Amino acid sequence: MNILKAQRNSREPEHILFKKVKISNINFPEAFTAIRNNIDNKGYVCLVDVGVVIMASKDDELRQALWESLLSIPDGVPLAWYGKLLGCKNIKRISGGELLRRLLEENNDLSHFLLGDTDQTINRIIRKAKSVNRNIRITGYSPPFKKDFTEEDTGKIFDKINRTSPDIIWVSFGGGKQDKWMRQNMDLLDRGVMIGVGAAFRFYIGELKTPPQMIQNLGLQWFYRMQANPRGWLKRAFPKRLKFLMHFPIEVIKAHIRSI
Repeated sequence: MNILKAQRNSREPEHILFKKVKISNINFPEAFTAIRNNIDNKGYVCLVDVGVVIMASKDDELRQALWESLLSIPDGVPLAWYGKLLGCKNIKRISGGELLRRLLEENNDLSHFLLGDTDQTINRIIRKAKSVNRNIRITGYSPPFKKDFTEEDTGKIFDKINRTSPDIIWVSFGGGKQDKWMRQNMDLLDRGVMIGVGAAFRFYIGELKTPPQMIQNLGLQWFYRMQANPRGWLKRAFPKRLKFLMHFPIEVIKAHIRSI
């Protein structure tokens, strides 16, 4: 099958392609190991769903950001299904919310910095994480997120990050935007791994509801979200999902042909 070795760093996991967009062949234990192994080397991790993959297939800057990431983790069951069809036996969907929760609550030896959203949201995350893991180390958090950071804003953010030297920097700017931002500003980071987790902050504190596990396993998160906001889903998510479904069989066939 068309499993390709990452070109930039031999310690990165293998990956597959969907319309030239990198998707890591990864599960949670492997993702955790890769993140831990790169903390002192620095880098960034992207979580990609169907929408981000379709955006990246048409956006050279976003596609390059995913290519240069340590990991481009499949945050969508359809992407994991695609990987299975290409022979990735261990690939798993890892949501941003799951990654955030497990690294905050299950590991005492990592330090964290929270970047994005409002002071109120950040404080609720810190309170919840400490109620579960009283030994957690959160070294700091950013000023409230703005639509656009000036060069001065970005400089101040990284000054604060580098002073506290966290292991993990959680970046919650939204899919696509956060990936480009992490790539653009990698050189300003002294150490640590930035992880772009989209709306995971809001999912973690329960402000956004996570579908039941059975719904997630069936790949029906879209139906759950459509019910919550039909008009918004049809306007923003449906066109990307439709394009993904149209290209899905074509990409599977192309991958099989390339592997012959």
